[in-house]
Amino acid sequence: MAGSIDASGPVVIPAAASHIITADETDPQHSGNDGVAVHGIGVAVERVQPSPDDGGAEAPPSGGEGILLSQAELMELPTSGPGWDAIMARVEDPYGGSYILGERDDANKDVLAHALAGARLDNAAYKTFVRDNVERIMTEPRNDGDLLATLRQLQTYIISADLIDLASFDPELDARFRTWLADEIRFDYEGGGGGGSVVSNHNRKPNNYGTHAGATRVAAALYLGDEEELEAARDIWYGWATGDPDYSHETRRWTGTDWQCDPDRPAGINAAGCARDGNSIDGVLPEDQERCGEYSWPPCETNYIHGATDGMTLTFWMLAQQGEDAWAWGDQAALRQMEWKYANDQPPYDGFRWQIPVIEAAYGVDFPGNAPQATSTNFGFADWWAQNEGAPVPESRTDSAPAPDPEPPASSGPGLWLVAVIVVSGGLLLTLAILFIRRSRR
Repeated sequence: MAGSIDASGPVVIPAAASHIITADETDPQHSGNDGVAVHGIGVAVERVQPSPDDGGAEAPPSGGEGILLSQAELMELPTSGPGWDAIMARVEDPYGGSYILGERDDANKDVLAHALAGARLDNAAYKTFVRDNVERIMTEPRNDGDLLATLRQLQTYIISADLIDLASFDPELDARFRTWLADEIRFDYEGGGGGGSVVSNHNRKPNNYGTHAGATRVAAALYLGDEEELEAARDIWYGWATGDPDYSHETRRWTGTDWQCDPDRPAGINAAGCARDGNSIDGVLPEDQERCGEYSWPPCETNYIHGATDGMTLTFWMLAQQGEDAWAWGDQAALRQMEWKYANDQPPYDGFRWQIPVIEAAYGVDFPGNAPQATSTNFGFADWWAQNEGAPVPESRTDSAPAPDPEPPASSGPGLWLVAVIVVSGGLLLTLAILFIRRSRR
């Protein structure tokens, strides 16, 4: 399973500036199809060094937690029911595809299904399917013109390798995979949203590109046992969820602020209690909501907000497995974004519905619309593996960007009292007129 990290409790956010991430390498400026000029920046980390004995990266001792699930948690899950049946249906009839990076197909979910089934049943044939395709993404030429495809897929392969315990199943391949992975997350792609690497895109992009990059980065750091890389990734995620500018990378670029709660303190998810024109935008993902247009009401509909939370949902689950209190970040930002989607008739649909049982398990809540077979671009089958019903709701934390002071209610103006004056005056005039007429008749 994953390399060991300190999982004694939530990360302590330092008060000093020592956490601020600085660049140690740059790539040429790109202009992505998301309309923002960006710079690919790497992060200085202490990388796992190759072992002279095997020519590959030395596998750190296992912490036993697992990236997605611990072995104990995995073995407690049932081998029957709709969720399990969906996994086995995929194993028995894979969708197929390229099984290489940079191609937008469903091959990575074939690998995930085999990893879940192989680990739960200790089935060597299923594990071999995973091993062979992990090796394939390393050895077959990637399509370096579509970064987003890799951002969505690589996270799945990393977690699948961890699920089958590749280090025990094929130690030689695992050593090569670790060396390759440490380089891959810094490989600069030519195209796809401006190109760049996994790390540079997580640093600079707060949209769905960045959240998928962030999920891949966290998975890689956990697999490699790279605590420094993990801390850097957590800082970026914390800043994204809370709007805390002290945890934003120097290369971060926001494409617009029209849906932001506070344009001067942009966040990946709007702060709790935020409203505009009497409408709640608490829980909106501004950077991806803007893909369908500027602020208007009713809000426009876009699938980009679900793509962004594909990466967020998986990341927060992984961090929680390591003892991080990510579900509480930003006054339970992950829960609030889901509540806003349902309240505004934009709940996750089709493959995005795999997110629903994860949020339910994290917060002990219930949303309609689960789909056992649901798989999105990066992950799925959560109706089976996220069975943690009745989980306690984390205590709310006041670490969100403060919502702007509410606008004073619109003044009622002279309307009501003016009407009252007119009515009273009219009544008096009518009474005087009646008296005058009566007196004139006498």
